[in-house]
Amino acid sequence: MTTLLDAAPTIDRGEAAQLAELLQALGDPTRLRILSILDTACVSVGAIATAAGLRQPAVSHHLRVLRDRGVVRAERRGTYVYYCATSDALRPAIEAVRALLVDGRS
Repeated sequence: MTTLLDAAPTIDRGEAAQLAELLQALGDPTRLRILSILDTACVSVGAIATAAGLRQPAVSHHLRVLRDRGVVRAERRGTYVYYCATSDALRPAIEAVRALLVDGRS
């Protein structure tokens, strides 16, 4: 009979470190709000700032963190830079975490 201690880890140390870094970037409330704005469309920094009620430098800082982690990408369109989510998996991931939050409260 196999016990939990006999089972090999499903995530190796390197992957665990990468996931932790990504989760740390996603663990900021402002970044989650920004990602919710980018859920369905690519949006300019100015429009993100307006929608989130933040100053543009703050939005740029958070977008840089998300871009460095590969969660968003920048597209230059004329004189504006638009940001887009890099994966369609982002929404289901956030919904899964929201479900954990609800399950933990019940």
